[in-house]
Amino acid sequence: MKYIILICAFFTQFYSEAQPIIASPADYSAKVANLMAGDTLILSPGIYTNQLKIYDLIGTEQAPIVIIGNVSATVFTGNACCNTVSIKKSAFVELHNLLIDGQNIPYIDAIKAEGTTGNWAHHITLDNMHIIGHGGDQQTVGISTKCPAWDWVIKHCYIDGAGTGMYLGNSDGSAPFVNGLIEYNLITNTVGYNTEIKHQNVGSRNIPGMTLNGKTIIRHNVWTKVENASSGANARPNLLVGHFPATGDGANDVYEIYGNLFWQNPVESLFQGTGNIAFYDNICINQSGGGGITFQNHNGFPPRNIHVFHNTIISNQSWGVRLSDTDPAYQKYIYGNAVFSDHSTPIRIVGSGITTAKLLENVVELTSNANAYIQQLSTMIETTDVFPIMNSPLKGSMIPSDPFLMFADHDQDFNGVTRDWSYRGAYHGEGNNPGWQVALEEKPVLDLPVATEDIISGTSFVLSPNPARQFVQIEWSDHSIPSSPLSVLLIDGLGRIVDVQMVQANQNRINLTDLPPGMYWVQIRTKETTFQSALIKL
Repeated sequence: MKYIILICAFFTQFYSEAQPIIASPADYSAKVANLMAGDTLILSPGIYTNQLKIYDLIGTEQAPIVIIGNVSATVFTGNACCNTVSIKKSAFVELHNLLIDGQNIPYIDAIKAEGTTGNWAHHITLDNMHIIGHGGDQQTVGISTKCPAWDWVIKHCYIDGAGTGMYLGNSDGSAPFVNGLIEYNLITNTVGYNTEIKHQNVGSRNIPGMTLNGKTIIRHNVWTKVENASSGANARPNLLVGHFPATGDGANDVYEIYGNLFWQNPVESLFQGTGNIAFYDNICINQSGGGGITFQNHNGFPPRNIHVFHNTIISNQSWGVRLSDTDPAYQKYIYGNAVFSDHSTPIRIVGSGITTAKLLENVVELTSNANAYIQQLSTMIETTDVFPIMNSPLKGSMIPSDPFLMFADHDQDFNGVTRDWSYRGAYHGEGNNPGWQVALEEKPVLDLPVATEDIISGTSFVLSPNPARQFVQIEWSDHSIPSSPLSVLLIDGLGRIVDVQMVQANQNRINLTDLPPGMYWVQIRTKETTFQSALIKL
């Protein structure tokens, strides 16, 4: 209720010439349909029971169409008639901060670029989507593309308990997902895949305007299948990536998969892929029965260029890394990994392509001995920390980096620290972990007040302009500017501190350049007290 009172009051006062459009559950459909390049639509708090149709909306790179909600108060509910967010022939559109509850209705997707004839969707951004209630069937998907889709960004999304978390590309290989960025997502307890990106047929990129060549980056995500996983013929990996076109446009594209956490799969591998793949700086832990990571023939297409380096892989009952029937005309590198497995062959290479596989400086050890190398291996993610212990045997001689220089952030570890290539596994360093100790729990939303005046009686400020694009000025309503330097915290809709700036009291300007569009809380702290107000970043 606090959020609703504050947001509704806040929407009535804007100081920017580029005033956003405000919509409610009663009128949003008509307003969405009329959006043009450069428009920003604010979805007021409420329950939205009909589709959100993103049809024929065309923004530009400089002036995208932006639709913003509040993830704790803007709720779209599933309807048996149709997919909840439906996308057709749209480009340069951004969706931020929506909660989508499918109410476990089978065969409706939360967000879908529809597979109707002639459809396409490119330069679509999905940011901070919370998707629940889509687990009625394995064919029910959180985020799906069935038409040609290119230059998508999917980030900061949370999908829990869906049939399939993300299913990108059409099942027959005719509608490729090209040149995407998938980062900072949390996908948990799906029935089938956490995420699958489908294979691509030769000639599938012959779409007017499509990005013909590129790469898809998959980084800093958490994929987990602790519960709900199908078994038998319906068993699925956490993440599967299919091949690019065998020849022509896209044949040399690559998946760069790095800095991810793969946590448990009782029935299948944590990861499976084919084609051209760079897999590095990931933490892969499977103590529940399934395998580690595998590269194998899929849909009749063998693995080609495979680069596997600096991963920490723990797989109790099965192999850690498996390469099977790879194309012998291409190189395979397995360098500097830390593999803990009770399997007789923790790193397993079988079939064709063996002669072109290069293995160098991998540490291979029994899972039962893992704690002699890392801080703590546990069946609980909250108490697992695979950072090397002091004087860890994971440190050794330097590993050549030349084969990997073309990959994004190739020289950074799981924490984003620059490494010297002398450590095996996902981390550089030893002793206390200075970065993220893997965990799945969400940070709690801050208990924010209804208005600034409730914090400091008689003293408040406004932010001008508001909404703002690059910079915003602090203007104190009673002209009593604090004398001390100001600590400014920018807090997103989930209560996460996303930026901290020090501002001199006589300057009062906040830099918003690096923030994505959305609603934020500006919290200003002095030595004496704390002030707070709301801000919309365009």
